[in-house]
Amino acid sequence: MPVAQGTFFIYTVRPGDTLYSIAQRLGSDVQRIEQLNALYPPFTDPGLIFPGQDFIVPYLYNPANQVFYFIKPGDTLYEIATRFGSNIQQILRLNPQISNPDVIYSNTPVELPVRIYVVSSGDSLASIAVQFGLSIQQIIEVNRRRPGFSPDVLYPGYGLIIPVKS
Repeated sequence: MPVAQGTFFIYTVRPGDTLYSIAQRLGSDVQRIEQLNALYPPFTDPGLIFPGQDFIVPYLYNPANQVFYFIKPGDTLYEIATRFGSNIQQILRLNPQISNPDVIYSNTPVELPVRIYVVSSGDSLASIAVQFGLSIQQIIEVNRRRPGFSPDVLYPGYGLIIPVKS
């Protein structure tokens, strides 16, 4: 499968979250969250999620091709940019509402310069990296906090976060 179309959120699980509460809060559905994050047997028990995991959550009501991240307490733009294989300038270009890069607010969505790639049968990290002009390590770093992510085995239907080169 190619780059996924539509709007997505990169959501960090918080204590007390359930797949249902995340889906309700972000305008998604549990089945699509489970598919993009490999939250089903044999990879994990359905619904077994842990605080700190990053989920790809599809937003069902906006066809625009965007990916947003919700700022957590303690985040800085530098840390967000580094975590998602970007730089502060790219993030500021996508987010003109940020007037001071040193002042960002928790729970605010920030558009990221990334794509969501849905794995197809026969894909490998090497072939995906070549397709996007990235290193395998760049893809691993951006996805390392994701449930179901393994650099050795990719499952069809799994969503990967792919940084956009500046």
